[in-house]
Amino acid sequence: MKRFLTIMVFAVLLFGCQPSTFVISKGTKAYYFGRESKSLQRLLCDSGDLKRILRDATIPEHLKEGFYIYVCTENRSEQKVISLYQFLTPEERKSLKRAFIRHGYTVNYVPC
Repeated sequence: MKRFLTIMVFAVLLFGCQPSTFVISKGTKAYYFGRESKSLQRLLCDSGDLKRILRDATIPEHLKEGFYIYVCTENRSEQKVISLYQFLTPEERKSLKRAFIRHGYTVNYVPC
């Protein structure tokens, strides 16, 4: 029993602590920002929302470009979006989340 609990605690720490971004939702759909998804690409990219959101966010220009490339182009990569997000300062992360909110998205809430 002790061994099982030790393995479970290790698994939670290993898999539960993976770096991530944040959840965005609009309407009844919710996604992790950067997740590779056709629906998310339509929501952010085809609508032009991500360009407007990045324009409003106070983050370095090269990171804005990277976010756009790794979310909206054929070079989509969840891991690269997470990597870019990890480079943001706490204030830059807040700015990005606030930009999503200003453009009609809800952050870190999953609608039922």
